[in-house]
Formats: sequence, structure tokens, C-alpha cells
Amino acid sequence: MSILLNTSSSNYRSSSTASVGWFAGYFFTVMIGGALLGGFIIRLGLNSDGGMWQDLIVEHGPARILRRFQTLCAVLLAPWMLKKIGWGGITDLGWNSLQTRHERKRDFIQWFVLGCLGMVFVFAVAILSGVRIFNPFSVTVLLSSLISGFLITGIGVGFIEETLTRGVLYRSLARVWTPWTAAIVSSLLFAWAHFMKATPQSFEQGLGAIVWSSLFADFAKTAVPIKFLNMFAFGILLSRLVHHRGDIWAAVGLHAAAVGCIKVFSKMTEFDPAFGYRTWIGGHSSKFDDGWMLTLVLFGLFCLIEWKYRNSASPSSRVHL
Repeated sequence: MSILLNTSSSNYRSSSTASVGWFAGYFFTVMIGGALLGGFIIRLGLNSDGGMWQDLIVEHGPARILRRFQTLCAVLLAPWMLKKIGWGGITDLGWNSLQTRHERKRDFIQWFVLGCLGMVFVFAVAILSGVRIFNPFSVTVLLSSLISGFLITGIGVGFIEETLTRGVLYRSLARVWTPWTAAIVSSLLFAWAHFMKATPQSFEQGLGAIVWSSLFADFAKTAVPIKFLNMFAFGILLSRLVHHRGDIWAAVGLHAAAVGCIKVFSKMTEFDPAFGYRTWIGGHSSKFDDGWMLTLVLFGLFCLIEWKYRNSASPSSRVHL
């Protein structure tokens, strides 16, 4: 058995059915309730006679602000819901494990490098095939891109998202469900969250249109099945790293590498419209998460994870829940 259950959470295994109800209630409250509350306040701002709130909505866009409302609801309600299924509180974030500090540091660096190699491969193929072309850039621009891409955006996003999604959500669900069930559910939500974007016209049509649009409208775009599959697969990879290593640091390294590389290469290169979209490499966005090439890289990383830790018998390699 590859999961170590601590005493405080072991009694939640018998409540796995009840935890489904708690989790479903939380999900619909956040997604629908957050959209209703955010949509109502945004519509008030758009229909007002000006002011700071209306200027803020116009500047950032109503869809982006709506997602902030849903995120706020998720954060505020998360402690209540997670405690129902065994979350241990502020000290239960997936930062610590039975591994030593040196091992955690090694995991972060190792998977950061592997993530960079995977993304460099995808972008190299894109450059060589002509999908993307280099922009003229100076050493100053390159250094600025590296600092902002990796040190600020990459590590920041990787740390925050891994703490919330894998460190808290996945590990809490794994206590009451099986590790694979928890990985699948949390990864589906992780993927879906990247498609939650209401259309501009929905804010003129009413609250019902806002809710529906925020949940499903983005799925009508081209190449969504491939992009959703890749985001889901990425979530599975990160969950498996947490499962095997017992903390989030390997997952943070891999996540930070992906986000950082995308940020840097997006500034250094641009899409060549003359080439057109190809499902094998993508091209609708600089992330290349809408092409089969990234799917292949993710599958390779998954095989590496399962092979690398397949015979690990030391307690430090197990998930400490």
C-alpha cells in the first residue's frame, strides 16, 4: 500500500460516500453560486453611470473578474468543505513529508529540469517546422523574460496551484477515496478551470446566460478536446508525483518549468499565421497545449514517473497523508 494514513485522517475512509455529497455541494456552490454573485455585481457595475468599479470591469474584462469571484468563493469555502473530508488545517498543505529537506530540494530541481527539457523539445519542433518564428530580442529582454517567466510567474503559479490543487485537494480526497479516484477528480477540475471563461455578450443577456457561459462556452472553441486532454493528463502527472514523493515539491518543479518555459518562449517567438493550425503541434496559442506533440511528451513523463518510483520501498517515497 503506497499511502500512509495518519491517525487523524484514518477514520474518514468509512465516510467516502458522504464525502462525495460534500464535495458535489461545494463544487456547485462555488461554480454556480460564484457566477451568480459575480454576475449580479458585474452587471450592476456595467449598468451604472461610471465610477471606479465600472472602470475596473472595462479595464480587466467582466469574464476575468467573474473568475476572480468564483476563485474567491472557492478559497473562502474550501476550509469548511475540506475539513468535512479530512483536511488537517493550515499545517496540512503538502509542504512536508517523511523526506529530508535535501530530498525535497533534489525533487524540485530534478523535475524542474525534466519539465524544461520536455517543453524545449516541443518548442524546438515548433521552430524547426515553421509553426513559430523567433522575434528579434536583446540580452536585456532575454534576461528580463527569464526572471519574470521562471522566478516570478513560473515558481509563483506552480507553488500556489500545487499547494491548493494537489497539496490540499488531492491529498484530502485521497484519504476518503482511492489515490487514482482522487487524481482523476482533481485533475478533471484542474482542466475544467482552464476553460471557465464567460463570453462578453452573456453579461448583457442575464444571470442564467452568465452561469451557462462561464461553465461551458469555452468548450465550443477549436481543438478543445486535445487541450482538455492535455490539461487533464498534466494534472494526473502532478498527482502521481505527489503520490510517490509524499509532498508537492517535485510537482511544483514540473509545474514551474512548464509555466516558465511557456512565458519565456511566448515573448521570444510568435505564431506564423501562414503555417496554420496543425493538430500534431497545435498553434492556436503559445502554450502548445492544443497539439498531440505535448500529449506525447506528457505520456513520456508519466511513464518515467511510474518507472522511476515503481520499486521504491523506503517510507520517504510514500504519500504521507
